[in-house]
Amino acid sequence: MLLKLSRRLKTMVLSALMAVFCAPAFAVDYSLSGFGTVQYTIGDNEQKYLRFVNEDGTFKVNSILGAQLDVQLNQEFSATVQYVIAPKQRRDEGVELDNRWAFLKYKPNDNWHFKLGRQRLNFYLDSENLDVGHTYVPTNLSPEVYFNAGVLAVDGFSANYNFEDSAGRYWGIQAITGNRDIVQRLSGFSGEFPLNTFELGGIVLSVNGENYRIQLAHHNAEVDRELTQVNGIPLIDGRLDASARFTNLGAEYRWSSYTLRGEISQTELASSLSGIIAPLGPPRVTVSSPEFEEHGANLTLIRKVFDEHAIYGSYGRFISEFDDQYSLAVGGKYNMSPADSVKIELQHVVEKNTRPQLSDNRIPNTTFNFLSVSYNWVWQ
Repeated sequence: MLLKLSRRLKTMVLSALMAVFCAPAFAVDYSLSGFGTVQYTIGDNEQKYLRFVNEDGTFKVNSILGAQLDVQLNQEFSATVQYVIAPKQRRDEGVELDNRWAFLKYKPNDNWHFKLGRQRLNFYLDSENLDVGHTYVPTNLSPEVYFNAGVLAVDGFSANYNFEDSAGRYWGIQAITGNRDIVQRLSGFSGEFPLNTFELGGIVLSVNGENYRIQLAHHNAEVDRELTQVNGIPLIDGRLDASARFTNLGAEYRWSSYTLRGEISQTELASSLSGIIAPLGPPRVTVSSPEFEEHGANLTLIRKVFDEHAIYGSYGRFISEFDDQYSLAVGGKYNMSPADSVKIELQHVVEKNTRPQLSDNRIPNTTFNFLSVSYNWVWQ
């Protein structure tokens, strides 16, 4: 079914592009832009955190090089393609060329626009600009909230409505649906990480005032994946089926010198697996896991320095039935120009229980301390 949906999506995109290009002659405008981050992070623990950080140091955390091509086909249609060079998603070794954006946009008027193709989910406050480190202040966005950023892309369709009310507030509503293969990281795994096939739909509500913005996002996802083993036991015809609900509330308020940001995220998960234990053969084994919740939160206070630069402090908390951690961070951002900046951050993390998606640690109540320094830029 997903393969047929993917084929239909490609056919729709090609048909739309053909319709646009076969229209009467018009001038086509091109815009090429790019961005990058080079970050070095070193920790004080031999176990890896954030996939890559240990006492040996790494350039892989947040380091990325990207380019984006925007094509204005006519007054109503445009297309966007973005590629990045970044650490591999399916392995903790090596880098890859990855397509992050590839969509056709139809904007019939100032209020409505529609996107068809690969696009970011507008789930967190910094979802759509997640890879562009120069556009936000913290060196490392809170792992307690942004740890599942792998679900932030979808191959599908979105409808967006925006308007300004009589008080000058800008409101936005987005509905989106589609599917995507998402990597599930496994610690200590030597092969390619497994892929979970997500079918996803959701809605985002946002409002921007003169000094504030608020955003509420809720998405439902269905997951389907083939299983070859469970807890080290081989399976024949193994399947994992899961459902998830993702909800995030983010808010930001700005004073003349201070900005206070907060995000609260909740994930609800329920799953079942089935298969035949090999080599024993039948009977078939089926295991269902009860629904459980994960909660993440972050609070960040930013202080302007000389109107151009910033220092900040951040507190993050994550808790679920299986995982538990908190973190404290302090750092700063020095804007060398409107197009580039240098950031530095000290972060203290306590894993009260382990986080396999982020960490290779298997010992409760383990402390991680690490220092991050990055250079960030944009160009166009």
